[in-house]
Amino acid sequence: MNRNFRNEGMSREHNPEFTMLEAYAAYQDHEWLMDFVEDMIKQVVKKVLNTDTITYGDEQIHFGKFARKEYDQLFKEELKLDLSASNEDLIKFAKDNKVVMDKGMSRANVIDEIFKKLIRPGIVQPTFIMHHPIELSPLSKKLEDNKDRVARFHLIIAGSELINAFSELNDPIDQKERFEMQEKMREQEKIPESHRFDQDYVEALEYGMPPAAGLGLGVDRFVMLLTNSHSIREVILFPLMKKKD
Repeated sequence: MNRNFRNEGMSREHNPEFTMLEAYAAYQDHEWLMDFVEDMIKQVVKKVLNTDTITYGDEQIHFGKFARKEYDQLFKEELKLDLSASNEDLIKFAKDNKVVMDKGMSRANVIDEIFKKLIRPGIVQPTFIMHHPIELSPLSKKLEDNKDRVARFHLIIAGSELINAFSELNDPIDQKERFEMQEKMREQEKIPESHRFDQDYVEALEYGMPPAAGLGLGVDRFVMLLTNSHSIREVILFPLMKKKD
């Protein structure tokens, strides 16, 4: 259980300082981790609230069974959008649907923005979103049957991302290539802090890392859910405050 400090702006569910639960299991994968997470969340909800159905805003959220959805399939089901479409078609779709994009945004990040703005808010019941594009997942292991997608999932509840988890990438050659790909994406988008290649991490992998699965759970967001709170400011002791003037 740790404190995080990220300069990523403020919103209803973002604060620069927040609490995260991180967990790793050696010799396990993301499929095992989904079963573990589902069992863990169910037990906590039952222990804290003595029920498997909670009220959040106007919604009733049921923790009896978690859905599992493929990332690509959601775009087809919800938006009739095929992620193999050209860059031009994806950008046009985003603009037509009023998805705000930064100039020079990469293809992967355009897709991610579409997901965040048009799909995620509509996911109310506990749902695992699985197998994201490799460009968005530099630390996740590739799927055996689809090298463009990774062994990763998000747990979405009430439109909020509660957990990010994946099978850890432990191949140093693949990891180096991913970091290089990320650098190219940052340069394309003209992000100032573009030189963040972690050579020490790659070298550590060369010494050896076992297969593993890991997760990060946003504790504050989970508390928001359990207490029917609709801003992270309601559940942390010292939220960042603006000046009165």
